[in-house]
Amino acid sequence: MHRGDARELLRGMPAESVDCVVTDPPYQTISGGNGESATHKRPTGMLADNDGKMFEHNDVKFREYLHDLYRVLRDPGHIYLMVNFLNLEAALAEMRRAGFRVHNLLIARKQNATPNRWYMKNVEYTIFARKGAAFPINDCGSMTCHDWKNPVGNKTHPTEKSVDLMRMYVENSTQPGDIVLDPFAGTGSTGVACKLSGRSFVGCEFDVTYLTIACKRIGVMPCL
Repeated sequence: MHRGDARELLRGMPAESVDCVVTDPPYQTISGGNGESATHKRPTGMLADNDGKMFEHNDVKFREYLHDLYRVLRDPGHIYLMVNFLNLEAALAEMRRAGFRVHNLLIARKQNATPNRWYMKNVEYTIFARKGAAFPINDCGSMTCHDWKNPVGNKTHPTEKSVDLMRMYVENSTQPGDIVLDPFAGTGSTGVACKLSGRSFVGCEFDVTYLTIACKRIGVMPCL
């Protein structure tokens, strides 16, 4: 695990040095509407006071790192990029501009919902794409829509991801011993999935608190 700016880490990595990318990058979020009226009340919940500024470092643009992600990913290789609906079109366009070929849009259905006046949000999106020639996932019976128990309550990170979901992505697109990269590692769910799957892991996190938690969960020392 590395501490620092993912964009700087990626610029210093050799070309085609990782076998797969699985990441939940920072992006803008919205609160589900600020206005209230006699008949429309603002929902409460995690994003109720957000207005797109839930995290201090969520202003990283897709174009600032996707081209380097393409460069460091081996050919052929898979990438899993998590994104919300607000940023889906921009992420797809920038991924294609970087050279990725989009395979599918995967949907993870949660057991809870984010408050929103325009339909409660109980799913998350993952863009599944490739570099180079197409090759099949290891379990071709996997569906595009997944039910998973996302962390709720006492979480290590506000957007902590399910290790089981990350493990499915990792095991479907790599072999034991392969190197998986998560440049926006948070508290290390992808790293834990790699450890359980017998894959090598390269992660980066800017926030020292989250980095410390990630290293403890994965069982590694941070590279500061």
